[in-house]
Amino acid sequence: MITAADPDAERVYRWHIEKRSGHRMQAGLATDKFKRSVDDYVDFAGMLYASMVARGFHHGGVVPVDQNGELLDGSHRVACAIALDIPVIPYLRMRERRAWAPAWGEEWFLENGCPAEDLERIRRDYTLITA
Repeated sequence: MITAADPDAERVYRWHIEKRSGHRMQAGLATDKFKRSVDDYVDFAGMLYASMVARGFHHGGVVPVDQNGELLDGSHRVACAIALDIPVIPYLRMRERRAWAPAWGEEWFLENGCPAEDLERIRRDYTLITA
């Protein structure tokens, strides 16, 4: 995820987390059990990446998706697996649950003021991982 070969990755990641979760953190609401700040997100992402470098994808960590294929949890596991070229990511399609957040498509990034050069970078990355 965040590597020496990709010095802007952390900056773009921090921007994204702040836009997605910053308002909750500023209001004193935890975004999950462990991550209460953008720094926490960066730290946990780095630890997960290091763990996956050492041990690969833990196949007990199935990624739940809703009926439309939207992630319900596990976005960091998926991102690390993609960054590490792990070819198989186990998932479980949930029948009852729906994604809690609006889609994170290109429109969301535009509406939230994503800088043009970062949006282009995200487009390139998306093209690489979906090819």
